[in-house]
This record gives sequence, structure tokens and C-alpha cells, in this order.
Amino acid sequence: MSYENLIYEKNDRIATVTFNRPETLNAFSPGMGEELTAVFDEMEQDDDVVVTVLTGVGRGFSAGANMKDPNTHALDAVADGMKRQPTRFNYLWDYRKVLIGAINGYAYGAGMNMVLSCDIIIASTAARFSLPASKLGIVHNGPAGNALALFVGKAKASEMYIMSRAIDGEDAYHWGLANKVVPPDQLLPEAMAWAEEIAALAPLSLRLIKEDLKESFDHHFNYGANRLRATMSHMTEDREEGHRAVREKRAPIFKGR
Repeated sequence: MSYENLIYEKNDRIATVTFNRPETLNAFSPGMGEELTAVFDEMEQDDDVVVTVLTGVGRGFSAGANMKDPNTHALDAVADGMKRQPTRFNYLWDYRKVLIGAINGYAYGAGMNMVLSCDIIIASTAARFSLPASKLGIVHNGPAGNALALFVGKAKASEMYIMSRAIDGEDAYHWGLANKVVPPDQLLPEAMAWAEEIAALAPLSLRLIKEDLKESFDHHFNYGANRLRATMSHMTEDREEGHRAVREKRAPIFKGR
């Protein structure tokens, strides 16, 4: 299958998925979610794929949601939100093969959620990580705060999530989010070196070990509660104001409603 928003390559049991919308910092453009679903389904069914490297072209890994669209994160009813809940993070989180994130640049919001779905994270010194929910008047879907707190601890997770603070690659490494931080020109070679080491290991063992590790995370998640909180936040005036402020490049004025 060919992809418009992604580059998919496979070589010697290693698959590489690269976001390819550098003009938008690889934000979620129309069709990207569907293509991600398709490529992860393709890799899941391909016995020749043992490990996947996920990265981006340009200055962005993925800048997250399309903030130019005034309807982004907009909902009219809780029931609609619960039914329409996007699943783009589920197939990354539930992907049964080893997933390495080679984080080249901005990983914000939805992009940060995908980082949190990776088993191994190699960060560039140019990487930036953020869950800017409180600046947008929303709650993020997916792993988000639950996974982040388990990665870096409650104190640092609170800085990032409550305060919408961004951190760089060095912080990500020292806080325990990233396995390694390297200069930009060394990012893909380093990620591929890790992938090659993993690809030489026993595929069935890797899958079972990943399940073992993932189980400790899953017991901390209440997906239904997260979906409800996110849905309710997407219906507020603060969401509308936060998103409008981003488009107008100004500070938001929140009213708590």
C-alpha cells in the first residue's frame, strides 16, 4: 500500500515509519490517522517485521492536532464524543511488536501520546516534548498523563501536564522519558543500531516480554474515565478560546466554563 502522509520502509526485519508532512511539523493532516491505522495493521500482520522505528521528517516528530481547523477538539454532546472517540493511539499502544521512537523534533499533544506508546525512545537534542492541554482548555485522550507519570514520576509529569511546559531532549533523558539523547545527525543511526540489536532477538520472546511490561502500565489506566474527561473538556468555552488564541497567536483568556 502507498501512503501520502507517511513513508513506509522495511529492511531485514526492521520497519521504519516516517511522518512526511514537514510543512505542518507533521501535525495530523486529513488522512494521517487512517494511514497510521493502515500501516500499523500491515506491520502487525507481517511476520517479517520484528521491530519498528517511528520518526518524522523536518523539525517535527508530530506537532499533534491540526490547530488551524476551528473544529479541532470541538464536540456538541458527551454521547457523540464517547462514540466518536478516536482510536489512533490505541493501535500504537496495543501494537504487539517493539516500537522505537526516534524523536527528531516537536512532539506535542497527539505527537507526545505517540511517544508515550513507544517501548524505546531515542531523543534528538532538537526534540521538544509537551502535553499542552491546559493551554488549549482540554484534556488529552490516550496514554497522556497516566503514562507520563509512570515514565517520569508525578512531580515532573505535573510540570509537563498541569503547567503545559515543554521539555527538550536532554530533560527527557535525565527525567527518564528517553533511553538516550544524541545530536540530530546521530538520531537515525542510533535508533537503527538499537533496532538491529532487537531484530536479532527471538520475536516470540520479544512479544511476550512486551506484554509483560505493558501489563504493569495497563493496570494504572482507566480508559473510560479518561475518555469522559476528555470529551467533557472538548465541549467547553475554554476549549474554544484556547484554540482561537493559538490561531490568533495571542494569550488565551479563560473563564472556567
